[in-house]
Amino acid sequence: MQFIKRLLKILILLLILTGLSFALFSFYLWIQSAEPITSRSDEETRSNVQWLSTEKPLIFSFSSTRTHSIRVLSNAIFSEPQDLDKPINYAIEYAFLNEKKQVISSHVYHHASKLTPPDNEQQIKQIIENRQALQVSSGQSFYISPEQLKNVTSVSLKLISEDSQVMGVVVRVHAKTHNDNDDKYSAWLKLPLERRERSSAYHSIGVNALSTTEINNAVTYSWLKLAPQGIPGIDFKADILYETLPYNVVTYDFAQQQLNLNDYYTDATLCASIELKQPDSLIFSLDKSAEINLTWYDLSQFIAPHTVLYRANTAQPLSFITEPLDIGLVTICSTEPLLSNWSFSSLQPLTTAQDGYYQISNLLNARFTLEGSSDINIDLRSSSRGHATVIVYDQNNQPIDTFTISYDDELSEFDRVILDSTQREKIPKANSFYLRLNERAAALVITTEQPTLVRVKSRNSQFNYQRTVCHTKCIEDPNFHDIAAWYEQQADNHYDFTEQDSYVNIRVFQEPPEILIKDSFYQSRELFKQLPISNVALVNSPTKYFTPVTEPSPYNFAPLQNKHLLQAATNAPSTDPGSVVYQLNNKTAREVNLVDTDFEQLASIEKNAQHIYQNWQGQRPWLKQRLYKLTANTPLKLAYPTQRPYSVVLKAYSHYAEQSIILDIAQRAKYQSGLTHDYSIANKRYGLQPSRLSDAFLIHPKDSQLFAYPAITQQLNADVRALNSLTITSNKTVWIAVLEEYANEEVKIRWWNDDAS
Repeated sequence: MQFIKRLLKILILLLILTGLSFALFSFYLWIQSAEPITSRSDEETRSNVQWLSTEKPLIFSFSSTRTHSIRVLSNAIFSEPQDLDKPINYAIEYAFLNEKKQVISSHVYHHASKLTPPDNEQQIKQIIENRQALQVSSGQSFYISPEQLKNVTSVSLKLISEDSQVMGVVVRVHAKTHNDNDDKYSAWLKLPLERRERSSAYHSIGVNALSTTEINNAVTYSWLKLAPQGIPGIDFKADILYETLPYNVVTYDFAQQQLNLNDYYTDATLCASIELKQPDSLIFSLDKSAEINLTWYDLSQFIAPHTVLYRANTAQPLSFITEPLDIGLVTICSTEPLLSNWSFSSLQPLTTAQDGYYQISNLLNARFTLEGSSDINIDLRSSSRGHATVIVYDQNNQPIDTFTISYDDELSEFDRVILDSTQREKIPKANSFYLRLNERAAALVITTEQPTLVRVKSRNSQFNYQRTVCHTKCIEDPNFHDIAAWYEQQADNHYDFTEQDSYVNIRVFQEPPEILIKDSFYQSRELFKQLPISNVALVNSPTKYFTPVTEPSPYNFAPLQNKHLLQAATNAPSTDPGSVVYQLNNKTAREVNLVDTDFEQLASIEKNAQHIYQNWQGQRPWLKQRLYKLTANTPLKLAYPTQRPYSVVLKAYSHYAEQSIILDIAQRAKYQSGLTHDYSIANKRYGLQPSRLSDAFLIHPKDSQLFAYPAITQQLNADVRALNSLTITSNKTVWIAVLEEYANEEVKIRWWNDDAS
């Protein structure tokens, strides 16, 4: 009997060991086959989500008295790998229910969702199902406003699948509820640190970037997660979504079936444009067979516009590729409604600009908190003519200035707003106004009696505007960075606009430059007193393609074939003082008068000179001009006690081919008070890169080689009441010429007067 008991114990022990070994082996196989989760952030979190059904709706109940609004956050789950740039469509049908669970109204909200890139730090991570990581799209959301929630106690959600590639959709529903807090700042500080960091990450770019309004919003309301009615696993399917904070919510949301958001819409009255910042070709596809008109523009207007040729791209139907294009602007137009999709042949990213506007009305004004002594730019767009009122307040919220703005309703031929239906709608052109605030100003409010779109930007009047200028492709300089002139301002009541769907994004396109033919005159300024070292140069600067051809003067020159000098000299008119400028090499150039030069000297010039220029026949683009030597870091102050030019043009030259220079221009003036249509920037800094479109050389026997830079124009706008001075400083020693634009030609005779280029 004792033996049998021991045998049974051994058998039981063996069975236990066998079962334990099998369990451990199964666990090992499960670990080996599980999909690994790559940790990307310490902020990684897990969220409970529910799968939407196409048949049985999910029902979420909430308190109708405490709930301010509802947010539905969704993610599409793809059944197979997707192209990162290809949007996949799905829709959510949502219905409002009363206390008796009766349907009050039903609506459909459409989404266009894209797969989250695996290298995106803010990506939605993954859902684990059956030990496999599913492909999750970027988050999409829509909000149900307080006006829609009247008499509503529940909301139901159901999936409408619009694409077979969508395996399913998971949702999270949050209710925005009121908190009872008297002291909002104390309430904010009493929140747990994790809660404050989470709110900061969700609402802004960091804890130090939170505005007063955002802090108030964070403590006034709480987002409570709602659970659906029913039993998990029976009434609905739940899962866990791994993600990083902040939520990666991308606004591809529209209330109706959408068109492709990346496409450019054109018709008989609406065009689009693409700027090329380097030579390239454009690849485009059309949504239907139709005629499309492409025109290339030189933004400097040195070359006339021309039609862009293109050919069919065999990669896919209705796909085309253009001829190689230089730097410039390409406009896209069509005579009938057409959608086209564009990319660069070089695979450079093609971005489309969007401007955010607040839609103000008699029910909702826009208020902006600003620094004293700031300069303000106000852009208004309205579908009908009208006027708006701008009220400036001090720190005690007392009005100190009031201005009235009148604006028109001219429609833009390029800008458009994208409606909820994704249809593109024409939008009026922006009416720009400028206002220089005094030191007491602390805020401004813009009011109007009719719906008007408004955008406000600001700048400090003493800040530098910094820009790189080149005639062809600009070379990036790590020591010089462009600085924008204006910075967009967020309204204090930004949340009111977003909640009322009154914050509008406008897709903007650059328009081709206008043709402006001036009837003014340019005169060289004498700088002998300030810059005693000067020399004469021969300069060939590019001119606008539409500039009228004028009768050349004796100070205009043209290249001459070397072997034709003697023949051309015999045909020179005796009435005009003929002269010849010739270059023996890149370092030596001289000028001789025909009356003082005999046949043998001309024959020697014809034989030995590399280049010869004459001033008596044909069109002569080269101009004889006096240049002054400006020493590095030495300011040149130009005073204007009486006369005020329309503009001042600065031309710079140096002896070094690859040398970039930095020019600082400081304008000292008295400006108009109140609202103006023009604005002058007081301090500008330009990074000039050598131009291949301009040629120049000094008429000097030892050091004639010069390299030109793009000309800089300092426009003196109508907001300048009195110009005191302009101060010019260069970081390198250069040769310069200063040209001033006046209405009438100068009576005083100086041979370097005619500097029209």
